[in-house]
Amino acid sequence: MSEQPDNEAWTRYAKALISAMDEVLAEADEELHPLLLETADYWLSVGLAMGTERRKDALRLLFLIEAEERNRAELSADAVAFAAEALEP
Repeated sequence: MSEQPDNEAWTRYAKALISAMDEVLAEADEELHPLLLETADYWLSVGLAMGTERRKDALRLLFLIEAEERNRAELSADAVAFAAEALEP
């Protein structure tokens, strides 16, 4: 995998992130949008790194954050949809 994503891949990721944040952005002042998106990008990156490098810890945190099975299933579905939007041309 290359060190730098190509522009098309980066654009797909950015669009997917913005789409995933639609509700939050709709409720926030427009001048906060860049900060909110940067924060979401950071925490998504932390979660991906944790899920890759420390899978057991990631699972423990997920169960802590979302104790209800139904909510974890919804997050899982959201994750699948986000990955498809961000990664598939």
